[in-house]
Amino acid sequence: MTPDLRIQQALAVTDTRGVRIVAQTDDFDAPEAERIAVLFGSPPEGVACPQSHFACPFGKKHVAVVTVEDRPAGALGFRFLVLSRELYKHLGDPFAVADRYPPDWNTTGVLADLAWPMEVLPERTLERLDAILKTGDMSLLLGSVQALVDGNRVLLNRAAPAQFVRDLWQLLPDRTRCDLWPATFAFSDELDFHAAVGPTFPTPRHGVQVLMEEAIRDYPQSSYELNLQLAIESGDRAALRKLLARRTADDTVRLGLYILAFALVTAAVLKFAF
Repeated sequence: MTPDLRIQQALAVTDTRGVRIVAQTDDFDAPEAERIAVLFGSPPEGVACPQSHFACPFGKKHVAVVTVEDRPAGALGFRFLVLSRELYKHLGDPFAVADRYPPDWNTTGVLADLAWPMEVLPERTLERLDAILKTGDMSLLLGSVQALVDGNRVLLNRAAPAQFVRDLWQLLPDRTRCDLWPATFAFSDELDFHAAVGPTFPTPRHGVQVLMEEAIRDYPQSSYELNLQLAIESGDRAALRKLLARRTADDTVRLGLYILAFALVTAAVLKFAF
C-alpha cells in the first residue's frame, strides 16, 4: 500500500517575544510546532547556530523534519517538514528529506503542500560507508552505532553542528533509524534525541541510558559494529546489504509473537477438526 506522500510545511521564528509562525500550509498544527521550537532550547550567549537538522515525533501520526538556522537580530528560524509516520518509515533518513526541500526563509503567508515523489532513496553504497569510516572518527562512530542498536542514546558536547550525526545515520540498519530521532545540533535534551550534538548537554539523568563521549568510545564491541566494519573493510557488498536490512529487537519479538499466535490457532483448528 502506498503511504501518504504529502508533506506539510511551515516557517517559525523564535526570539525574545516567543515563537511566531510566519508561513504554513493549510491545517498545519501550529501549537505542536511552537512546542517543539521551545523544547529545542535557546542558544547560550555567544553560541551561533549555523544550519542544523533534527527529526522528532509530531503528534501521534506524523514526524517533523526540521531545519534550524540563525536569523537576523538574534532570532532562530525553524523550517518544518511534516510527513506521515508511514512515509517516514519508508525513507528513514531525515537528512535526505531536508536536503531535497531546502528552506526559503523569506517566505510568508500560506504555503502549498509538498509531495514526496514515487521513489525510494538510493541504496547506501559500500564506497560511501568506507569513506565515512576513513575520514570520520571511527571509534566514536562505531561505538555510537552499537550503542544505538543496543537501545542507548548518545550525546556529544560540541560548539557547532557536526557531520558526525549525518555520518552515523548512514551506518545504522534501515529499521533502526526509522525509530530513532537525530539532531546535528540542539540547545537542550528536552526532545529526547537518540543521537545529538550540542554545546551544553547536562550529565545524563539517573537511570537513563544516555552515553557521553568517553562512555561511547569505551562501549563494548558487539556483533553489529564488528560485522559492519568487517563487511566494509573486506568489500563484502552482500554482507553489508544484509546487515543494513537486519531486523530490530522489536521486530524479532513481534515476529515471534506472530509465529506463536499462528501455532496456537493452527493447534485449535486441528483439535476441533479431528
